[in-house]
Amino acid sequence: MKKIVANIITDNAECIPEHPAIIDQGRKYTFLQHANRVRRLVNALQRVGCRRRDRIAVLSRNCAEYLEIYGACELGGFIAAPVNYRLTASEINYIVGNTTPSVMFYSAEFLPVIDEMRAGHTPHIQIHGAPASCISGAVGTVHTPHVQIDGGELPEWAVPYNDFVDNGEAGPPAPLASADDPVYIVHTSGTTGKPKGAVLSQGAQYGVARGISSAAEITGNDRFLLVQPLFHVGAKFLQLAHHLRGAAIYIQREFNPAVVWDTLQTQRITTLQLVPTMIEMLLADEYAESHNPAQVKTIFYSTAPIRETLLRKALAVFGPVFIQQYGSTEGGSVSNLSKNQHQPDGTGEQQRRLLSAGQVCTGVEIKIVKSDGTVAATGEAGEVVVRHPDTMLEYWNDPQATAEAIRDGWQNMGDVGYLDEQGFLFIVDRKKDMIISGGENIYPREVEIALEQHQAVRHCAVIGIPDDRWGEAVCAFVVLSGECSEAELTEHCRTLIASYKKPKKIHFVEKLPRLATGKVDKVRLRAPYWQDRQTQVI
Repeated sequence: MKKIVANIITDNAECIPEHPAIIDQGRKYTFLQHANRVRRLVNALQRVGCRRRDRIAVLSRNCAEYLEIYGACELGGFIAAPVNYRLTASEINYIVGNTTPSVMFYSAEFLPVIDEMRAGHTPHIQIHGAPASCISGAVGTVHTPHVQIDGGELPEWAVPYNDFVDNGEAGPPAPLASADDPVYIVHTSGTTGKPKGAVLSQGAQYGVARGISSAAEITGNDRFLLVQPLFHVGAKFLQLAHHLRGAAIYIQREFNPAVVWDTLQTQRITTLQLVPTMIEMLLADEYAESHNPAQVKTIFYSTAPIRETLLRKALAVFGPVFIQQYGSTEGGSVSNLSKNQHQPDGTGEQQRRLLSAGQVCTGVEIKIVKSDGTVAATGEAGEVVVRHPDTMLEYWNDPQATAEAIRDGWQNMGDVGYLDEQGFLFIVDRKKDMIISGGENIYPREVEIALEQHQAVRHCAVIGIPDDRWGEAVCAFVVLSGECSEAELTEHCRTLIASYKKPKKIHFVEKLPRLATGKVDKVRLRAPYWQDRQTQVI
């Protein structure tokens, strides 16, 4: 029988019951304690009428309860629908409306958002708080109980989390789900429009966890620092991968460089996951010089492209501990650049591969497809498509988007890239970010890499803006770390890329807008230029 993510909870409770599973703000839970709380939560959800495949929403920062809610969905056959708390109330309302959860768990700090949603007839449950005898029911025609996860003032229409869990029986829930049953609906960041809910299955997510844990050689002695938000699939992938091997998870509510440096040392953290912006903040923090990261053996980095200069600096500080993961919510884990492939002082070819996404994971097939549908030659750019057992099932309530993303069993990653002679994958750009100027395809990432090689450029983002003559023109937004003029940067790019690719306009800004994932919010950058156009590139 194919393994599923629910097995991670049951196997650990049986095989290593007293091993630490979760450490959260001084609270410690063994694998048996975690499993028992998850079982009670499953039964509590069933008691209020939740059935298999019902959606369970959660709006909260990282905490032990978040993992219990995930675990209840895994063990009880429900579908977890995490919500990005960094979104606006209207965006959150859209996601909640798309998944129609039977129960919504939330943290008290997000009560203003919940109140706004309730005004539009979408109700909730508070995770921690004062006693309550029952769950208040419906608002309007929507029947969504609300559970408050943490302390603070408790609304009369919500119930505190611990009281809710205590209403559940301690015994085991009904038989486990099957490998093909959905377990999570994770909404994409919405960089190209409304967020889409990727439906992920029990068996596929176990496969992703197994692949990551094997590639990183995770063991039960590891201590993983969870700093990425749990609504992000990358954080969930890493949590599953570590619990699959019986490793302990140390939870941080949010990323704070000083706290991370202190935790690395005091808790003897061995593994963590960072996005490039977090790496930069860690290296810039004053604690960097006074703390010793020698016990860290693995740092996963992903989500957004990393500057070569930043990667080299990080390698100098932490040593050869980095693993780059390339994948997506929909496509799972696709490729890795392993620790021994990070060779900043290697041959020219080895150094060039620092900019790659590594080689495909075991069991993953990959193709680079040109616009005419044929397979691209080595070194030729095209759409990245993959096929393996651990991709998404579908987009929730969106058969058209599903059909566009999955064709003949191949998952479209939405990226443009190419493979070199040894099968290293280089991501050129997001497909929808491509600029077409005068009939020529220009990939913003190529321009960004050129800009980043100037010593005065700290961050940059490139987009296409309307141009009456060429259709689109290249526009760059640059955050400087030193003095530099627009003319100097333009000339610098001319020496590295074709003249037609260089920026026609450069804006110097203090910072770039970013999504919760760390990616630059290019929709926001494009909006002022395209909002009054009949054809909008957003």
